[in-house]
Amino acid sequence: MWSSEIFLNTKTFHPDEDRIQWGDELTIDGHSYQISQFKYLLMNKPAGYETSHKPSRHKSVFELLPAHYINRGVQAAGRLDVDTTGLLLFSDDGQFIHKVISGKQGIKKEVEKIYVMTLDMPIQDEQIDRLLAGVELQEEFDTEWVSASKAERLADGRLRMGITTGKYHQVKRMLAAVGNHVTGLHRESVGPYQLPADLAPGEWIEFEPNA
Repeated sequence: MWSSEIFLNTKTFHPDEDRIQWGDELTIDGHSYQISQFKYLLMNKPAGYETSHKPSRHKSVFELLPAHYINRGVQAAGRLDVDTTGLLLFSDDGQFIHKVISGKQGIKKEVEKIYVMTLDMPIQDEQIDRLLAGVELQEEFDTEWVSASKAERLADGRLRMGITTGKYHQVKRMLAAVGNHVTGLHRESVGPYQLPADLAPGEWIEFEPNA
């Protein structure tokens, strides 16, 4: 017995007659839900949250999502440090998550991540040149050469920088390698996905991935 008012694609839903398919829209008591195989979410991550289902010392970003997404098994496509803000993607589509984390969308097509950062000292032209040319980062067993895909000084003194790899604390380590220190870090975009200007910290939206 259905006690709620339910519509399927704006028409009254008859559970004994109607068949629900991918792409249909169910409206239950005024709330609409898209029936899709996978879900894709974009969040403006606030500071003070860990990108983990089992956080160690802070709240989890998953606490900001409704329970029905958690029950679907959505995972974060990569991580942001607890003090880093900005764009964070989630999905229950394993292939989509792999593309974002691996930094590869296809043959020779890299996923660029753009960050805006506040620095301890004004960024110098020589430091920007070094970031673009590449710096050495010490990894577990050796050193690796990484470079910024772009780097520009903003009018307010902050630095906007792009990377196409995802080393541990990479942006902070790169700035340390050129003699500076990141005091604030915000991610604006991941590949084709941009953080909407009107999306407040802690809020999220559904989106459809680019092909």
